[in-house]
Amino acid sequence: MLVKLMNQPMDYAWGSTELIPDYFGVEATGKPMAEIWFGTHDGSPTEVIGSDKSLHTTLEEQGKSGRLPFLLKILAAGAPLSIQAHPNPAQAIEGFARENAAGIPISAPHRNYKDSLAKPELIVALTQRFDVLVGFSSPSLIKEKFAELLEVSSSSRLTEVLTRWISWLETNEGIRKVFLDALTSADCDESFVSDLIDAAEQCPALVDLVVHLAEHHGQDRGIATALLMNHMILKRGEGVFVPAGMPHAYLSGLGVEVMLASDNVLRGGLTPKHIDIEELTKVLVFETTDPELVKTKTLAVGFEKFDIPTPEFDFYRASVGSSNLLADINLPGDAIVLCTEGSVALSNSQEERQVLNNGEAAFMAGDARSFSLAGAGTVFIAVSSM
Repeated sequence: MLVKLMNQPMDYAWGSTELIPDYFGVEATGKPMAEIWFGTHDGSPTEVIGSDKSLHTTLEEQGKSGRLPFLLKILAAGAPLSIQAHPNPAQAIEGFARENAAGIPISAPHRNYKDSLAKPELIVALTQRFDVLVGFSSPSLIKEKFAELLEVSSSSRLTEVLTRWISWLETNEGIRKVFLDALTSADCDESFVSDLIDAAEQCPALVDLVVHLAEHHGQDRGIATALLMNHMILKRGEGVFVPAGMPHAYLSGLGVEVMLASDNVLRGGLTPKHIDIEELTKVLVFETTDPELVKTKTLAVGFEKFDIPTPEFDFYRASVGSSNLLADINLPGDAIVLCTEGSVALSNSQEERQVLNNGEAAFMAGDARSFSLAGAGTVFIAVSSM
């Protein structure tokens, strides 16, 4: 089975009115366009073009399980997303069962676990720049930021709190203590965050990040916790992997995201949504991270595999043009193919064929032995390995 897919963009407030229409050449809705999902997750059912059925229903009718292990997304961040983390497999199973037993509706705004799955994820930039916060910085780097703020502080409370935080960072539990203090302490109210923003505006290394966060989130406590994290700037085509327990926030730009098919999110700032600090603390791994770009392995000219630790699925990028095509590539499982540039003809060993233009996607069943790509463009391919 090889069929084209479609879905409607999610209009989350942090989305962009321009990124998706400008890049993919689709009509703007006038509302923020944040994410377009391709998969079998019930959070936003993907439709099979030419039918009135979801991909999930279509697969069940084909005698398959109906659920793909991965979820592929187009993500457009016009404003910073919340600082968040995702549970590991054991935490997801336990948390989902606990909240079910408590009778909390799946749609309840204070629900933490909407399913029993972990959510490791990879984001790959499509725009020339994609800004992310990912992982905790080393205590020494965090202390440098706080020291820079101290030098220009004109607020006695800001000075007092930063001094306290610097001393905590000398201890083994320093990052954890500072993170929780920033989110819970009465000292860290809107007035404190306002003073922090004023000080950051005088710090060349901090001003761009802090002002960007403040423009969209006001005096949110998450601005303080953001200073504990690594700020990465991805160039087009570069990606970063976020495992369970790692704090992160996507700040701006357009990207392709692939993850296990879960919607479990524990938030820790930069959001008006529910924040469960106790549960977030259980999920977070309070360890220093030296963020690295995800490596790729070239399998053939124009065909590369992303090196990510996800046994449930694999992820590839393929580019074809007048000088190359990709023929008879092994297909080990069910796949979703998303075109992000140009126009690509996708065919399989069962003599099925679809042409994908920029922004279009297709499902390709793993019962075909192989597939081929021709034309002029780029596609991303998520393939089930389960």
